[in-house]
This record gives sequence, C-alpha cells and structure tokens, in this order.
Amino acid sequence: MYFEVPALLVNSYEILKNEKLYSKIREKGGIKKFLDYDGIVFLDSGGFQAMRHKFDIDLKILVKIYKASRADYYFSLDYPSPKAIASNDDVLRTITNYKKLRRSIRDVIPIVHPPYRRLLKEFKAYMEYDPSVMAIGGLVPLVKTVKGVPNGRKRAIEMIANIRGKFDHSLHIMGLGAPTVIPILKTLRCDSTDSASWRVKAAHGKIMLPNGGERYVSNRTANFGVIKLKEEEMREIEKLDCQILKEFGWEGITNSFEVRALFNAWITLYSNNSEIENNKMNGSFAKLLTYATKLMDDFRQ
Repeated sequence: MYFEVPALLVNSYEILKNEKLYSKIREKGGIKKFLDYDGIVFLDSGGFQAMRHKFDIDLKILVKIYKASRADYYFSLDYPSPKAIASNDDVLRTITNYKKLRRSIRDVIPIVHPPYRRLLKEFKAYMEYDPSVMAIGGLVPLVKTVKGVPNGRKRAIEMIANIRGKFDHSLHIMGLGAPTVIPILKTLRCDSTDSASWRVKAAHGKIMLPNGGERYVSNRTANFGVIKLKEEEMREIEKLDCQILKEFGWEGITNSFEVRALFNAWITLYSNNSEIENNKMNGSFAKLLTYATKLMDDFRQ
C-alpha cells in the first residue's frame, strides 16, 4: 500500500447488476475480506446510478446485499431531485425507504437533499429516529454549476451550515471531496465526504492540482480540457511529500492511468495536510472558505 486510506465508499450498483460479484462477496465473508481492506467501508445504495440508467432497485435485494457485505455504514436508497423543484413522490419514497431499511439494517444513513423545503422536510422525518450519522446529497450540481444557478455554491454552503447547526452527530457530504472543497467542509465541521473525481480525471489523462483545477498530462490526443501542466506548477507539486510521484516520477504519471489515479487519490486525501496555504486556493473557493467561516462564526454567537 502506497499510503493509508482511512475509508472507502463502495457502490452497490455494480453488485446489484452482477450476481457473481455478490456471490464472491458473500463467500469471502463480506466486502472488507473481498477487498482485503481493514478500514471503514461505507456502502452506497446505487440509487443515483439506477436513476441515470432507469433501473429500479428492489429494496429486498438491497437489504440482502447490505447484510452480505458486512460494511460499517450503509446509505439509504434515495431519489435525488434532478431539477431545482423537488418531486413530492421522490421525497416520500426517499423517506419511506429509510424507514423500511432501518427495520432490517443497523447504521443506515439517511440522506437529505436540496432544495431547502425538501431538505428540512426530510431532516424532520429522520430526526424522529435519532440517527448517529446523516448525509447531505444532491449538492454537486450546485457546486459545479457557475451559470444558470445564481449563487449555487453559496446556497450549498448555507444548506450544509443549516444542517450542521441542527444536527449534533456525524455529518457526511456526498460527492464533494475535491481538494478545493475539503477545507470548506472542515470549516463547516463536516465529518466525512467522498469523491470519484480522482479516478474520472485520471481516466481522462488529467491530474488534480492541490490548489484546485486540473492539468492534462497524458501523451494521448485529447479534444477537450487540455490545459498543460506548467513548469512552476510541477515544481510546486514536487515540494509535496507525495509517495506516488517519488516512486513513479512524472513519466509514470504521464503514461499510466493507474499511477495518475493513485496520484489524484493522494492529492485528494493529503494535499490539505501539506504546506499549501488557504490563500493559495483558487480565488472563488478562497472566497467561499471565507464565507463558510463567517457562517460558522455567526452560529457560535
């Protein structure tokens, strides 16, 4: 192992679609033994992927997978709102699924979603069960979208701060584990997050920068998002104590998807523990960090 990974999020969607994979996990005695991993494992329901692929998840089968996996935590099967206005049906099904799963599975994590009206309705319903962990989902479009959603990033921060102010236990933020966002989540006193960007960007020939942004480093031809790594950026990265760069060098990162993925994973997990200063963050995210700090200061007063 090149570096310590404190927790993994595994998606149930692939297990739902692959009976052989389910059988192997069950035969091994759980997902940790199957992966040869002894850290914390969160198991996602696969609801987002099922929605995209128009695949209906049977709750009874999901319970069977959850029990066989023997993970540490399980996310409830939710139905995020693809539009700004939440569907009453999606909200009802999301709340109902949590109630049903909780009857069979310990440590089911309920998920609240934007917009505000839905967020508060789901939160109120879940608090009747006194969960030890809660998650906020559906914020990625707000954070990614610059045009079309006025102040989307600020709205996302406000929603997190709102729930953090009401909920005293562990809070997980789904999908916002980018290096530029992690300092903001820490300021908002969030306990955990997740991201698949490290792998997706590596597959597209890109590495992630600690301060935000991405650079194309592959020798393959690409038709979009080709911003080359500058010499000064390379030198700054070399100042970090990155085991992947030390072992494989720039040639390995350039030529191998696996090495790029490992590098991006290290940047995601450890760049915020390095010598990078908050004032070197991307300008817009530095402003958001200041905004998050102000919100939390207001809560303390």
